[in-house]
Amino acid sequence: MNLQPYKQKIVGQKEFLRNAVGTEYKTGGATLDASAFGEGYVNAGTAVYLGDNGLYQPWGEETEATAKGAGLTSHDVKVIKGQNPIVGVLSAGHPIESKCTGVNDAFKEATKGRIIFDI
Repeated sequence: MNLQPYKQKIVGQKEFLRNAVGTEYKTGGATLDASAFGEGYVNAGTAVYLGDNGLYQPWGEETEATAKGAGLTSHDVKVIKGQNPIVGVLSAGHPIESKCTGVNDAFKEATKGRIIFDI
């Protein structure tokens, strides 16, 4: 086991929220399924849902509006092969749709009344 400290450079993330009024986050964060996202970065504002395996998956075109745990990642997170990162998930608020990733009509239906895009 290597206990030596290391530095990791993270570039500043884009702001995807219109404002902070009424924002709510999932308690304890969400563990992403690294195999579903692939290596690299998951950007803030990425639509996710709770998969059958207990890990959060990216929202896709085929994902149904009945998917549980729908929300938007609250910050950028780096995905490393074999490691499932934990990220905050916005469960209620006012994001800017054009700055989010993976948002479609089914996602809007799943988060209706909690995440509001049309202000």
